[in-house]
Amino acid sequence: MKKYIFMAVAGMLALSSCSNDDNEQTTQNAPRQMTFTAGFGDGATTRATLSDNSVTFNAGDGISILSAKNTNKDFYTTEGGASATFTGEATDDSKFYAVYPYRYGLELSGTTISGVMIPSSQSYAASSPCGWDPAAPIAYATTTGTSLQFKNACALLKINNDRGDADMIEISCSDGALTGTFSLDTSSGALSGIGTFPFASVVGVPSGKKIYIAIAPGTKTGFRALWEDEENYVMKQKASVTFEAGKIYDLGSTSKW
Repeated sequence: MKKYIFMAVAGMLALSSCSNDDNEQTTQNAPRQMTFTAGFGDGATTRATLSDNSVTFNAGDGISILSAKNTNKDFYTTEGGASATFTGEATDDSKFYAVYPYRYGLELSGTTISGVMIPSSQSYAASSPCGWDPAAPIAYATTTGTSLQFKNACALLKINNDRGDADMIEISCSDGALTGTFSLDTSSGALSGIGTFPFASVVGVPSGKKIYIAIAPGTKTGFRALWEDEENYVMKQKASVTFEAGKIYDLGSTSKW
């Protein structure tokens, strides 16, 4: 009889141990509020607010956080500046991957993030000192802690529109992707095309304003910049040109094209 009582008690202890292990595992996988501190570690120029003298995050900016345990979590900041803290909910993990700005539908496979996008139609933002579209560039970071040092995956084309109000300013090439949906290799920063386009455009650019257009880096052949209104157009052309990530390329004033 004592033998059976001992076996019953041992079984209850074993079940209790399993239950505790399950609870501990559930707790480890449960999302909790986390804060990441973010900045740009490569002397980057393509952040949320971009002007000739100021490059900063804006209050309300969002980033995507991904990991083996986290599927594209959205984190936001309530402050601005050269560095900012982003808060959201995620599950603890050994390594995190981040993309700026936040975008729905990103997926992580190994060290590659798919679904990042450089829009082919970019907006002129009148509230920005340079007409900068904060949704246009891509920046990325990885961390084994909570400190993120972003690097840029895009190049920027700077244009001074001094010819007159433009219905459209368009950048295009005959060979090479400029915009579209890409996969981002976080180990190298390389972008590979999923659905890409050989052009980028900004509409309604006022006279006397500067703009910056984000494009994918690389060598582009048959490169062309076009300024157009209802009656006229002018172009700037080059047979071949190479753009590097994290750099600004000054295409000059439209009156000189």
